[in-house]
Amino acid sequence: MQNQLPLSLQMAEIDSFDNFIVGENQQAIFSLQNDDEALIFLWGEHSSGKSHLLQALVNQYQAKGLNAIYIPLQLGNGFAPELLEGLDVMDLVCLDDTQSIAGHREWEVALFHFFNKIRENNGRLILAADKNAVNLSIQLADIKSRLSWGLTYQTKTLSDKDKIQVLMLRAHQRGFKMNERVAAYLLNHAGRDLSDLIQLLDRLDYASLAEQRKLTVPFIKKYLTITAN
Repeated sequence: MQNQLPLSLQMAEIDSFDNFIVGENQQAIFSLQNDDEALIFLWGEHSSGKSHLLQALVNQYQAKGLNAIYIPLQLGNGFAPELLEGLDVMDLVCLDDTQSIAGHREWEVALFHFFNKIRENNGRLILAADKNAVNLSIQLADIKSRLSWGLTYQTKTLSDKDKIQVLMLRAHQRGFKMNERVAAYLLNHAGRDLSDLIQLLDRLDYASLAEQRKLTVPFIKKYLTITAN
């Protein structure tokens, strides 16, 4: 039976491998979809696709009726190390933001014991962080070494061309059209951080519906000007 997640842990069902623009991340995606790879560590810059890939894999597992969970380990979420207790029996556990627990001994010890238990139970563990496992500020040597036991991939940030494709795809999923010219304008005038752009796209979608306007360059320009003041 699948665990019921607290509302704060529910993730966006929209994230899948189908709507991930691959860029230079082909090998990482291949390994994630290979069930024989029991341990994978992803690392990369903010908005390089780590969270999307973890959530896409969890969604894929759950669609097959398997037990899988995604947990963002940001300590600001108020999570305690006890969160990991009992998860070792799951088919897949994806831990995001691993860097946030570095230097917190209770968390490091909890992760060490969880790591050993899930391996004993033949479950898969996928972790993500903003740095390579070797460069994380983890104090407990045993868990730091274990994080490097499996495959490690650096997620590559997308080119501007690929980001434009992401915006157009996300717009299509929300039920409205965005042509390449409009997506390029958004990219050039609202920053290049993909996570921020996708959140902005949600707000633009709401604003365009409220005003019953199409998402055009003049509309985006007007919206950005108003929200900047």
